[in-house]
Amino acid sequence: MTATTPPAAVAGAAAVVPYRDLLAALATVGAVLDRKSRPPWNATLITADPDGELTLTGASPDATVSVRLPGVARSAGRFLVDGWALTQMCKALVRGEHRRDTDELPVQLDGSFPPAPTITIGDYTVPLTGLPPEEHPGACQPAPTIATLDRAALRAAVDRVLPAVGRDDTLRVLTGMHMSFTPGLATVAATDRYRLAVDVLPATVTRPAGQELLLPAKILAACAETWTGSSVTIGHRRAASVHDVDRVTFTCGQTTVSLVETGGSYPPWRKLLGSLDPQHTAVFDRATVAAHVARVLAILTAHPSTSRPIMTMTLTLTPDGLRVAPLLPEHGARVSAPTLPATTSITGGTVRWAFNAAYLRDALAALSGDTVLFSGQADVSKPVLLTSPEHQTASAPPYRHLLMPIRID
Repeated sequence: MTATTPPAAVAGAAAVVPYRDLLAALATVGAVLDRKSRPPWNATLITADPDGELTLTGASPDATVSVRLPGVARSAGRFLVDGWALTQMCKALVRGEHRRDTDELPVQLDGSFPPAPTITIGDYTVPLTGLPPEEHPGACQPAPTIATLDRAALRAAVDRVLPAVGRDDTLRVLTGMHMSFTPGLATVAATDRYRLAVDVLPATVTRPAGQELLLPAKILAACAETWTGSSVTIGHRRAASVHDVDRVTFTCGQTTVSLVETGGSYPPWRKLLGSLDPQHTAVFDRATVAAHVARVLAILTAHPSTSRPIMTMTLTLTPDGLRVAPLLPEHGARVSAPTLPATTSITGGTVRWAFNAAYLRDALAALSGDTVLFSGQADVSKPVLLTSPEHQTASAPPYRHLLMPIRID
């Protein structure tokens, strides 16, 4: 293949960036890159504007991430390189140096010859293989604003509902994270059919309430880890033509993430929550029970009869407290477990549920309070609800985690 020099308008990108800032920007755009894909989905687009702003952009079919670095561009233009290769070269050029000595090192990026742009750190200059940028979607811009949220609160909500996101790519809708807005509030929800996690957080809603968004959960969570600003502005843009797609943007500081909305109808989780009829309750210390659930999971992992992917445990309410124990069908009643402190609604006898042990562990880990309210129905095969009552407020319900029991009878 014969390399040709692109037009001068896109041939002169050059910038000098502090090492720490460049590495952080590369990590942010790297959240959506796939090393195994072909260009442009494995590549980082570097664009220098005449006003001195340098923009790094990574893209996938489902998302685009742009990070702006103001005041570092020296000349305008753009070039495209393998994002992972550029990151590794940055690290290689400071190999052996202490991190405290490299943070402020100037890194020179020179795209004056796009087929082989160069990176210079100290006395080393190394050319990289340039890629054709024509198919790259380019930097993403914020869509019209629909809401603004506190960054830390949104990040916490995403982390809390993430365990309930589906992992079966053949059921694409369930791999999404559902967001909706009402005056003053944003709701984040996820379900894989066996569990449902719902969190509500304050929001400044600037567009008509009632908007419902379905977003690729794993990509959103990965991008949220890199945000550093104090607030996140959410924008929404409908497709302008049949060749376009609906997009949702998240802008935090100098970073903008543009996500393609996941198509399909999300399960009616509000109806499911509204249909619950709690008959049995228990209030207990989250850390204490979580530690015993972890121990039961370790017992199941170690026991030779529980080599199945799903390891089952029981949770039993008694008048005196609750018990969590491994379910070992071959040994039945020979298994015993301690009664843990809990205030229960049971006045006589016991009530027992069976759960996927890993799911119960994840549910307890996602709850943010010290105290847990467990609410079960009369039929132990129907969903149970776990919440943190101390986080209940007049304006918003607490985080809710719904679990489907396993039938054992």
